[in-house]
Amino acid sequence: MFILLFLFYSLGDIKDFWDGLNRVSGPTGFEILQLDMDARINATGGNSLEKGISSLLLNPAELTSVNSKYCFTFSYRPLFCEMNANFVGFTLKRENEVFGFYYLGFYSGEIPLQDKTPGVSVASYYAENIIFGLSYARSFGNWSLGGTIKTLRERIFEVSYLTYSFDLGMSYNFSSSINPFRVDFSFLHLGPKYGPQNFEKVFRLPLTWHLGFNKKTGSLSFGSSLNKPLNTKLQCTFGGEYRFGDYFVIRFGKKYNNPLEKGSFGFGLIRNKIALNYSYYLSQIEDFEGAHIFTISIGT
Repeated sequence: MFILLFLFYSLGDIKDFWDGLNRVSGPTGFEILQLDMDARINATGGNSLEKGISSLLLNPAELTSVNSKYCFTFSYRPLFCEMNANFVGFTLKRENEVFGFYYLGFYSGEIPLQDKTPGVSVASYYAENIIFGLSYARSFGNWSLGGTIKTLRERIFEVSYLTYSFDLGMSYNFSSSINPFRVDFSFLHLGPKYGPQNFEKVFRLPLTWHLGFNKKTGSLSFGSSLNKPLNTKLQCTFGGEYRFGDYFVIRFGKKYNNPLEKGSFGFGLIRNKIALNYSYYLSQIEDFEGAHIFTISIGT
């Protein structure tokens, strides 16, 4: 394989290709889109080992693996400086197709507006992101394809603006046996530049491509992924989970080149199609501690 690569590409070509993968074109807006908003995915380093409704924000194609006709999920993620994010998702399954809807919200909390005098606050303001998404996925044998259309609204102080974007994804199971191997690929946050009217500066969405590899062996599942957001270098993740019977699972994960997180762990409790999941991520930023993520899912 490596000999073929050298036959078709010179060392300079390979270096140019690698430099392109690591080219940073930031900053971007709506950075909440780059955060894991499901405790299961976050605990395994950003890998969607269980697929299903937890894939709404990572790869819409993998929604085809939901187990129930109706599924619901809710996540809460506290952020530093009293900021927080919430995620609500819903899916409807009909034979080999799935319809999905979700809401993602980011809230800054009260931010003091400083006067010219250091330490003097004259007022306060808020910043928020409000995102709605509609998803559709369909399976074709071992293949699954899916897409999401989103409306996005951002408000900072008295300035607000609207835009839209798309997610496109595919997933393929190489085996239907008891120990399957899966590959998934998605393009996320495909959309135009945006900005308020009569404002000189425009912003870009955090366009991202994701490539994931996942394997299940008995009670152990593990996976790895490559992710390239527009505003960071190429990121690599590893993660796994181990099930103890039908009711309890532990998870762990590691992220490389991620500007916010370096690792995570968590667990889940499952009973009668109700799952309670928790994860804790280790912060990459020295002055900030890690944080907890809580997710409740029904019907997955």
